Amino acid sequence: MADQKHNTINIEGMTCSNCALGVKKQLEKKGLQDVAVNFSTGEASFINDNNITFEEITATIDEAGYKVVGGDVDEKKGLSPIEKKFYFTLIFTIPLFTHMFFPHDAFINNVWVQVGLCLPVFIIGLLHFGKSAIGSLKSGVPNMDVLIVVGITSAFGYSLYGTLAFLGTPEMHNYMFFETAATITTLVLLGNVFEHRSVKQTTTAIKELSALQKVQAKRLLPNGDTELVEYDDIRVNDILQFNSGDKIVADGVIIKGEAVINEAMLSGESEPVSKTLNDKAVGGTLVEDGSIQVRVEKVGRETVLSQIIQLVKDAQRDQPNIQRLGDKVSAIFVPVVIGIALLTFVLAFWLFGISLQQAVMQAIAVLVISCPCAMGLATPTAVMVGLGRAARNGILIKGGNTLEQFANAKHIVFDKTGTLTTGTFSIKDIKLYGSLTKEQVETLICAIEQHSSHPIARSVVAELQERTEALSLNDVKEEKGYGISASDEQGNRYKLGSHRWLSTPPENAHSLYLLKEEQLVAGIDLEDTLKQHVPETISLLN
Repeated sequence: MADQKHNTINIEGMTCSNCALGVKKQLEKKGLQDVAVNFSTGEASFINDNNITFEEITATIDEAGYKVVGGDVDEKKGLSPIEKKFYFTLIFTIPLFTHMFFPHDAFINNVWVQVGLCLPVFIIGLLHFGKSAIGSLKSGVPNMDVLIVVGITSAFGYSLYGTLAFLGTPEMHNYMFFETAATITTLVLLGNVFEHRSVKQTTTAIKELSALQKVQAKRLLPNGDTELVEYDDIRVNDILQFNSGDKIVADGVIIKGEAVINEAMLSGESEPVSKTLNDKAVGGTLVEDGSIQVRVEKVGRETVLSQIIQLVKDAQRDQPNIQRLGDKVSAIFVPVVIGIALLTFVLAFWLFGISLQQAVMQAIAVLVISCPCAMGLATPTAVMVGLGRAARNGILIKGGNTLEQFANAKHIVFDKTGTLTTGTFSIKDIKLYGSLTKEQVETLICAIEQHSSHPIARSVVAELQERTEALSLNDVKEEKGYGISASDEQGNRYKLGSHRWLSTPPENAHSLYLLKEEQLVAGIDLEDTLKQHVPETISLLN
């Protein structure tokens, strides 16, 4: 099943894990396989082996009380529908909530003013949460919206009954809890707004990753001219031209030219990498200097960047064990809460002889404090937002379980250079093995390293340049994995680099070795400096 194609659709209106569970149940009942629904991202993925039409799938989701939407729903400018509903209800809820700070004969405490303020909020809440609640009941998995609807309806109905039954009497004020119905609706909508914004931030992080690659490119034509093409029109085996400042749009191999490429989005390394003939070029990276022609080998979902994006999406769908536990609890949470509310009423009224009004009040209180269920909301939202924020900062986590197991990690391995350290190297010590003096060795090191663009070379040159004399070298050659060789004006051949230059390395290992006419004359020890906040970070991890 892992090799089969997964389809993904976007669903609007899910607010908790029970919503997702209800949709999953309905889609599985329809005949879809390997269904995964994430209420946080609003995505549902599935395998459609039975060739069920998109219209049938959409109708099934509509029956469950939700709506299938396009993938760009979050890109609309202005307030989202949930934000508009929240601000609308907030306008009525604030004066209604503040009535308790005024005397009984104040205008805001007039019963019909309170009814007028509460009614629009109640209607918005009923329309917003009601459809989802009814759909979840039909699916057999009551969600948090059921509790919300029952809670606000009970509070509003209780208050309206008391108003009509005891109108004009002091007893009426004991039934007036219109602000409760309005406050619950507004606060839950506020929670939905927070969730919407968190999801938007996370999906924005994914879209920003995707945007690294989806730019125009110059394609070479058979006659040697170039044409500007859109990302979606690029095909395998196309020859693309990239110059300084261009983003590479697809994975391929360099067939002409040389360039310095920033691959920080891929490797996290801040230092650019030199690329030449037959080297791989990765989509989403940036050409900082140079000009290259790349033959495209992978496009679309096959590129490295697309696979990174898919990894993030898959990780958000992967549930940690604690979330699976939360979903199991959430699945029975709604009926259990309603049962407890009914039991509270029965015990209060019949067993303890509490008045009908107080018994109803206590049952309503149980319903009100239970919506929504934090366990069903907090865990998946935290996982989703955490993975998205990590991806934005270049940290890829394979899933919720990985995140959960990380809490038990005993050892953490870092790539030191440029991560824990500044990447600015200095000479710690020079060990002499021949007849050259330390000053002569430093002069040679500085002169040779001036011909290298390696970060270590740049650091060493910056340190030695001011205290050494200029030395002219010729026939300079750089060999990958070894180092640089050069000759002075007297014809002496020098080599500076790794231990690979040596037939027999000395007992004490060094960072760099300097040879004159194949004889070791000096060993150079380098050191890097820690970044300012590294000790604090290590201490925090411990």
